[in-house]
Amino acid sequence: QTPGDGARGTSGSFPAVTGPSVTYALLEDVPAHERKRPPTCLHTVLTSSGNAYMNWQTRVMYATYKKHSQTPGSILKAFTRVLHRGKDDELMFEVPTMRFDPNQAKCDHWCDYPVADRSLAMAQWSKTTDANRCSHVMMVETDYVYVKSPPASILMPRGKAVGFEYTYIGPKQPDMLRVLNEYLTTVPFEQTPALHPSRSADVSLPRTGNAPSCLTSDDLRIVAPLWAEFVALTETPESTRKALGWLRDMYAYDAAILVAGVEHTIAGAPRSPLMAQPPADDAGVKDASGEFRFNAFLLHYTWGPEIYDANENKLWVFDKRAYGGGQYEKGPYELTRLPDPPEWDPSRGLQLQTFFQPRALTESKLALIKIMIDEINQAVGALPPVPEG
Repeated sequence: QTPGDGARGTSGSFPAVTGPSVTYALLEDVPAHERKRPPTCLHTVLTSSGNAYMNWQTRVMYATYKKHSQTPGSILKAFTRVLHRGKDDELMFEVPTMRFDPNQAKCDHWCDYPVADRSLAMAQWSKTTDANRCSHVMMVETDYVYVKSPPASILMPRGKAVGFEYTYIGPKQPDMLRVLNEYLTTVPFEQTPALHPSRSADVSLPRTGNAPSCLTSDDLRIVAPLWAEFVALTETPESTRKALGWLRDMYAYDAAILVAGVEHTIAGAPRSPLMAQPPADDAGVKDASGEFRFNAFLLHYTWGPEIYDANENKLWVFDKRAYGGGQYEKGPYELTRLPDPPEWDPSRGLQLQTFFQPRALTESKLALIKIMIDEINQAVGALPPVPEG
């Protein structure tokens, strides 16, 4: 297997891909006297099912990683795409990749919930020597971009982590709490004592998800198998599956970190040191030099911002779901440069689509959109239009 242009720096073996027989070097197989503590650094890990829609985003994300990993003193030292797919895809030669066979083989083509295989792939990857290249792991999604190198302050000690707050996660979600309680009835008290937080009568689920999250590689080896187990537990009965919907993977991660005892410090923008989501978030305030300063080093283009003037003339739009002809197009997508957002002009009454209330587009929000689009366009400019694999 050719794991992308980062292969030279990887540890572990990359044999020819032959379906279920693909294997990787496992940390547990390294003799104790040869096993070394990883250096203090950050290993970015992206998960994907390898569909064309995720792959154009992956290419952009990896290009922004490479750019900002060159920042002097950067803690960004490794990148791996964890591919849950039954066969290789077109990015194997462009992006450092480790492929793991999914439970849902149909997701290579189409399925209604491809992320159900994400946690299992992460659990398998966490046991490999590749997962021991850095002290910490930064889990990201395909539709993130790096806009600067992360601060070393996010590298927390074991048992601590940094996550992002998702306010739509219910701390008292009854279906997930029932799954958690049923799981705990099968676990001996030696493993989770009576006073363990997960057994509390007033237990609350953390309002976060697996991405973006920064935790130690040691903690991930404990969390990821639990995460996969909880994902499986949320698939049945159908009433639980429906009640949790697309969020069940996130709820499963929340239950896993609770049981594992890995406390995540969570915050949303603008307090989050991890991520912001334009145009819902802004770039903060200008400093003495006139530059906007904000905490986040990742930007997430989940929203499809539309910019209008005061007369409701549409000036600009970017929606990832429409890029390249739409998210259901056959790939590979040809990367094309995005048009630049309009310049700030307070006299034009710039505003967003009606989804956002209030609609007024501030200079700070526009600045963050421009930063994100600039990063994407720089990545597009650095890459061949289609993968060369």
